[in-house]
Amino acid sequence: MKGYCMAGANLPAKKYNKTSPTVLRLSFVGSGGDTRYIDIARALSVINRKFYRQGVYYYVNSVELYNNEDGIVDLHTLPDSWVTKNAWNRGFGIYQDMTKLSETPRPKYHDFKVRMTPAHTEYTTMDPEMFGDDSTHVSISPDEWEYSRMTTMHSDGGLPDNFQLTMLGNHDGNQGNRSSVGLIKSYAETRSQPDPSGSPLVPASVSTDPLNNLFDASSDNAVEAISTNLNADNDETPYVHDEYIGESASHMQQVARLATTAIAGRVAKASGFCAPMGLICVDPQATGTTYRIVLNLAAGTYHGVYAERA
Repeated sequence: MKGYCMAGANLPAKKYNKTSPTVLRLSFVGSGGDTRYIDIARALSVINRKFYRQGVYYYVNSVELYNNEDGIVDLHTLPDSWVTKNAWNRGFGIYQDMTKLSETPRPKYHDFKVRMTPAHTEYTTMDPEMFGDDSTHVSISPDEWEYSRMTTMHSDGGLPDNFQLTMLGNHDGNQGNRSSVGLIKSYAETRSQPDPSGSPLVPASVSTDPLNNLFDASSDNAVEAISTNLNADNDETPYVHDEYIGESASHMQQVARLATTAIAGRVAKASGFCAPMGLICVDPQATGTTYRIVLNLAAGTYHGVYAERA
């Protein structure tokens, strides 16, 4: 028939085809002032029905807070530093060596998954929400998302010592009876430290050496003073030589503060940030009712999400 046009002809060009549809907008609902945690890999796996690994760097383009009252919510991540990366990689390597001791086949969704702090548990983890009319919403939880456990050969004579891992914070329990181990704390305990004094061995005669005092033509002995300053200053490390950022559970990095007010329509927005291992601490400062946190993730090639290996 003249003028007949197939419906398929009125379509975008194939080169613009969306080959990997992925939900990048993740919503989480909390209430009260209790600290909660977000595991981006877990949330992505639930919403997109795919397995996303935890041990990568996920990137948030922006974050939003919705509330029906005045409220303040702080968001924290792991410190984005070489210490965090090295501590995770060391833990991952040891975990791989441990699992090789068993001939049991690896589970289909085998992964190295750790908690953010000792307070991060299954019960404090926020699962993504889906929404209906009349402000209804439902939380979607995975069938299984077990955080990795280490089994040490050293025990107190009873059952083998099984413990979980956190990125931040101290160890929980005594040797042979651990319940939790901090990866950064463990990394720090195995690293050599700089000389705490930081002072090099300088001969006592350096201040009177003829060549050292060659330009000492000032009545104030300026060159000698300069030598004294060079000898005394900046010998020690410009950081705490026996402490690594992340050994304490309080060593989180703040990435956003969101505050809702009536003037702003109970909506707050903040710019994006990097979330190492996809772990985020949600810390409400002033809220008594239900609030909603929305993460807008960066698109990329990892199952539709942008992520970088640790």
